[in-house]
Amino acid sequence: MSGIFDWLEKGMPAVLDAIPVPVFVKDPDSRFILINRRCEEQWGIPRTEVVGGTGEGIFPPEQVMRLMENDRRALEGSAVACDEVMRNVALGQDRTLHTLRRAIRDQVGRTCSLVGVSVDITDIRRTEPALRDSEEKLRGLFELSPLGIVLNGMDGSYLEFNSAFCAICGYSPDELRRLDYWALTPTKYASQEREQLDALLTQGHYGPYEKEYIRKDGSLVPLRLTGVRLHASDGGSYIWSIVEDISAQKKAQEAVWYHANFDDITALPNRRLVYQRLEEEIARARGTGRRMALLFIDFDRFKEINDAFGHDKGDMLLKEAARRLAERLSAGDTVGRLNGDEFMIVAAEDDIRRLRELADDLRQALGAPYRLGADLAYSSVSIGIAVFPQDGENAEALVRHADQAMYEAKGLGRNRCRFFRSALQEEATRRGRIANELRGAIAGDQFRLFYQPIIDLGTGEVVKAEALLRWQHPQMGLVSPAEFIPVAEQTGEIIAIGQWVFEDVLRQITAWDAAGLPPIRIGVNRSPVEFRQSADVLDAWAERLAEHGLSGRRILVEITEGLLVELSDTVRDQFERLQGMGIALSLDDFGTGYSSLAYLRKFDVDFLKIDRAFVQGVERGSDDLALCEAIIVMAQKLGIEVVAEGIETEDQCALLVTAGCRLGQGFLFSRPLPADAFAAYLRGAAQHG
Repeated sequence: MSGIFDWLEKGMPAVLDAIPVPVFVKDPDSRFILINRRCEEQWGIPRTEVVGGTGEGIFPPEQVMRLMENDRRALEGSAVACDEVMRNVALGQDRTLHTLRRAIRDQVGRTCSLVGVSVDITDIRRTEPALRDSEEKLRGLFELSPLGIVLNGMDGSYLEFNSAFCAICGYSPDELRRLDYWALTPTKYASQEREQLDALLTQGHYGPYEKEYIRKDGSLVPLRLTGVRLHASDGGSYIWSIVEDISAQKKAQEAVWYHANFDDITALPNRRLVYQRLEEEIARARGTGRRMALLFIDFDRFKEINDAFGHDKGDMLLKEAARRLAERLSAGDTVGRLNGDEFMIVAAEDDIRRLRELADDLRQALGAPYRLGADLAYSSVSIGIAVFPQDGENAEALVRHADQAMYEAKGLGRNRCRFFRSALQEEATRRGRIANELRGAIAGDQFRLFYQPIIDLGTGEVVKAEALLRWQHPQMGLVSPAEFIPVAEQTGEIIAIGQWVFEDVLRQITAWDAAGLPPIRIGVNRSPVEFRQSADVLDAWAERLAEHGLSGRRILVEITEGLLVELSDTVRDQFERLQGMGIALSLDDFGTGYSSLAYLRKFDVDFLKIDRAFVQGVERGSDDLALCEAIIVMAQKLGIEVVAEGIETEDQCALLVTAGCRLGQGFLFSRPLPADAFAAYLRGAAQHG
């Protein structure tokens, strides 16, 4: 026995000191025979103080008792492994050691010593609660995540997955474990799947990748997948994936796309999509060498329907119109709504005769009555047609030319169809120049007012005059009002022009009064566009009248029949403001528009002018004379003064006087005259009277 202890004392320490973990040797009575250097460091005490004792007086009593109990268990058995708390005497700190004890026996089986080897697990034990907590949190996140989380084998089998993934697929956990990735993947993704698998094998990850899964009910669910390849310690590989259900995103994208490409009211393609279809059809036609056509459709007087029935009913009409249009088109055609009451058709048809038949069919269909709730509305459309390639080789040119043809149809009386003509482009170019030049016409002092007298047919006295606007352009020469007024109305320049006319008339009246000429009333034409402004704009008129010291009775405002049909509050307010200022209202061109006895009763019209088209046809026994007589009698019953315009002959004048017409205007008496010439005419008429 002593030989063993001698060897332990002399040879073993050098070997044990080379071991990087604590090692100790005890005798059967739990007294330390030997400890290595790592024990000294771990316990914070020199071996000379430890060897020979059980640790009493060095370590806490309870610690010594636990050590001796563990020694006894090892001496009685084969080996004991357990965790022990050991005090570092030098630092006064406890360390947790995992110690393995084994008894050493001699040849006859007697226990001669005990060897123990320890590993410091203090830091590991400290982190175990946090690790357990983290693991629980991760498991909670795994289950509560709104995203699908799944672990697949390389063969596609489902190994682990959370509840969100089950909900996405519609399968229970047991069902999923009997399936694989390929069972849920539509065959149409075969090529894309190969690309993603190649990325997984070569780069270690795949995605983000959008595809669809086949749900248990057979429906398809859009997904976005991202995954990585994991290498396990057993040498196997796995695929860890995040699976996101993007159904809501897809629906939102579809909604955005729909609103970007379709009209909210009619559900037809909107301007953007129609232009896209037009460009596609042009490309096909160019490739095949055939023709195609563009039809531009615009409702006639649609604003009057909105004003009469309200915008809701107007929208109902547009929806019904869209339905009628769609019913009459071929499968390859596209109909869309541009805005307001404008529609456009991209037609693959290249036969001119059939295009004309299509346009006529559309006019009849859209001209049929519209049932708008309890109301019945009537309308018509004007259609312009441009044909590729002769009328334009790109979308922009075709749209522009079809639009020009449509406006020609309106100008010819509406409710008709016109094909584009090259002359229309010249007219459009001139309109464009007029629109541009109008902006500087007032500042350039290019407008002039001419005056045409209105005569008392019985006495020959000049009682009124109409101020007629003329535009003397430095390069284009004298531009007809019929040419520039519609452009001014369209561009809004008519507002400033109308104000200029009013102020120049006041200036001229003041000058004539100062010159001692007979005081007469001057009529100024006011555009419907001006009446659609707020009545507050007439405050400037009242201010100008006051500045010139003039009564409103010196001014007469001439309006068109169409304005009465609008019946809007804004128009009504302006009528009332004008009449409140003493300014009379004269209804121009009566008989050619929509006026009726009902409209005349609603508005306090002072004068009514019979249109020149009827006056010029006045002959004994003629229908025009009968019509003029009826208008005169009706007006007299309503207390309205009648003016016959366009009188050119003595016979016309005599017949109108016999019919009871008191006032007349026309070339028989005078053409429109510049201000100075009119002053001379007025002075001569006064002297002659």
